[in-house]
Amino acid sequence: MPHTPSTTTPMNLDSRTWDARYGRGILAAHGPQYTDYIAITSPSAWAVVETLLPHAPRALEFQRGMDEDYLEALIQRLPDAEIVLAIGGGNALDVGKVAAWKLGKPLIMIPTIVSTGAIFQAPVAFRRQPVWQFYFDTVAPEYLLLDFDVIAAAPPHLNRAGMGECICILGHVGSWRWWADNRTDGIPWDQSVADATHEWVRRRCRDFAAGLDTDGRPNDESLRIASEVNRERYDVPTHDLKVSHSIDHTFVMAFEWVHGYELIHSEVVSLGALINAYVYEWGFKETKSLLDACQVRYRPADIGCTWDQVKAVLANLNELNDRLGHAQNWFHLNSLSDQSFQQMADAIDAP
Repeated sequence: MPHTPSTTTPMNLDSRTWDARYGRGILAAHGPQYTDYIAITSPSAWAVVETLLPHAPRALEFQRGMDEDYLEALIQRLPDAEIVLAIGGGNALDVGKVAAWKLGKPLIMIPTIVSTGAIFQAPVAFRRQPVWQFYFDTVAPEYLLLDFDVIAAAPPHLNRAGMGECICILGHVGSWRWWADNRTDGIPWDQSVADATHEWVRRRCRDFAAGLDTDGRPNDESLRIASEVNRERYDVPTHDLKVSHSIDHTFVMAFEWVHGYELIHSEVVSLGALINAYVYEWGFKETKSLLDACQVRYRPADIGCTWDQVKAVLANLNELNDRLGHAQNWFHLNSLSDQSFQQMADAIDAP
């Protein structure tokens, strides 16, 4: 899809500066002002917010993912409107970004779950055969509305899943440690950077877990934490060093690439983080303990896949990794035998 220059004023794509408005009842308060808009959403998200938006949208689009052909056709058929409202989870937010970017319209983002990094990132990835096409200079929202009433209406595991985006950053430390010890082509180890990263993950997990009720429902502060970690991570010291050789997010993309469907993004990230910790032999027990404390699902049987599917993903991981131009990882240099794979699976599945 060719780039279409925006007709709007240049904006700050650094999500650390974005105006995120949190509270209860804020969508109901803002809703009446949206009188001429395109809604990019999903059936489940729209069912939660529809009564809070008294004016019907000029177009209501239940998004169908980030396939390039779909996105190109969508832009051609959307009507003119004053603004684009992106309402829902990661795909709805990303499709909304594409619509606003290509149409040159202001964007309002209304997350209905906090399980995705899409809340605080401008880049989007189109599904273009045979892999993905990443676009970084896209669009920033005018503001985000994070209504705790709306978000808390989602199944609790969807909001808890968001902490996988925080915990997986331990993989930056573990993979860096292994690379520094075993290779000569990496960035030299810096214990102070590793310690600062480690402490951020521990602190945010501790604070999040403290806000879970007996049914595993996050309170307002925990919902805010699960959202905000997605922009705080850009200030974690390992981020700018580009030290990571971790596989967690490549594992997510490879799962979709191999099997042709998506699971809950942050739950697959969490499984990938545990695989990463296991093969790099660093932080496995703590990674699993933090996921359990935050009640994030990661076992294949719980997140909708099988260990045979995981094995197929790992067998094809580096073909995708290399096509995407990602840094090399443990699987470029090593492999898991059937026995060692089963030992890893048993360790992850263990209570």
